[in-house]
Amino acid sequence: MRRHALPILVAASALLVTACGGSTVDTAGLTRVQISSYQSLPPPYGSRQATLTSPSSLTAFQQAIAQDRIGMSGSSTVSTGCTGGIQYTVIMDRGGAASTTLSEYSCAEQLTGNMTGDVAAFLTYLDGQLSGTPSDQG
Repeated sequence: MRRHALPILVAASALLVTACGGSTVDTAGLTRVQISSYQSLPPPYGSRQATLTSPSSLTAFQQAIAQDRIGMSGSSTVSTGCTGGIQYTVIMDRGGAASTTLSEYSCAEQLTGNMTGDVAAFLTYLDGQLSGTPSDQG
């Protein structure tokens, strides 16, 4: 009996993600993940970036995606006039296959973009991966 419960649970989970307006992000076969952020207001201004290529960093990225249940919505939500904030972009490469781009804008505790799931927790993970010097401190 228990063997039949797992496929039902997986199917129910997929329906739940689809019902919430998104699809699960496929992280199979990743060869590189490029992460960047840009902050225009308030200070510190500038951009930060990271490229994940090692097996351990790609595994940690896949675990963060799974833990935070990050999906990709069919359409992006848009900001309602917030000034400042941080724009995050994640490009997932699979070698010769097509890449997947996730994009999210965080401003005044509002999140807009094409990510679904626990986006705030995932952005915290991304912040931990990013390096760089804000332009007003260089």
